[in-house]
Amino acid sequence: MADLQKQLFVSDSSLRRDLVELERTGKINRGYGVVELARADNVELSYMFREQEHEAEKKKIAEIASTFLTDNQAIFIDSSSTASFLAPYLSVLHSAIVITNGLRLAVALDNMPAVKTYVTGGRLKSGSGSLLGETSVDYVDNFTADLAFLSCTGITPTHIYMSSESQAILKKKMMAHAEKTVLLADHSKFGARSYYRLARTETLEAVITDEKPGADFVANLEANEVELLYGN
Repeated sequence: MADLQKQLFVSDSSLRRDLVELERTGKINRGYGVVELARADNVELSYMFREQEHEAEKKKIAEIASTFLTDNQAIFIDSSSTASFLAPYLSVLHSAIVITNGLRLAVALDNMPAVKTYVTGGRLKSGSGSLLGETSVDYVDNFTADLAFLSCTGITPTHIYMSSESQAILKKKMMAHAEKTVLLADHSKFGARSYYRLARTETLEAVITDEKPGADFVANLEANEVELLYGN
């Protein structure tokens, strides 16, 4: 506590109130004289936190993912912070259609008249920038797409995991209506699990990450003819 006060230049009472609120929302764990960042596998962190976490790696992943983009495509893009970094690469496309449940991506596409943007509607999940629920899922049924760009909470050699059932249900629907699914996952997602299985890795067209994963991941992806792309 004393170290945090010195670093943040705040009073003891202000710091204590902020820590109580962060603990209440599941962002930290407090112990006697200790404050730790909470990273439980079943906790969905806020969009602001996710956007800042591994930002450089996510931008690299988006750069690699942009090689899948061409004119005249219909594309599902989820509300993940990783997928939102695709926005600059969409600006150069012609006659592209994007269907998303991500508010921040939708706002970024507002200034791109060459991209026809559809937003799912549904319930806004506080702090996530995501539109979710039955309305969102039903809306996706109106479309078919060439590609789906999705992220996840964790990935093992055989499965993709989510920490939110409502997020997973919508992503499943996008996958079902897309010819190909490309998973965007930075290195911190590999080996991580959560309570909801989104899909088997063999259902993917490609996995894009920032570092080469372990040999078991590489072997399983190769065996199932899933393309692996990663940064240097």
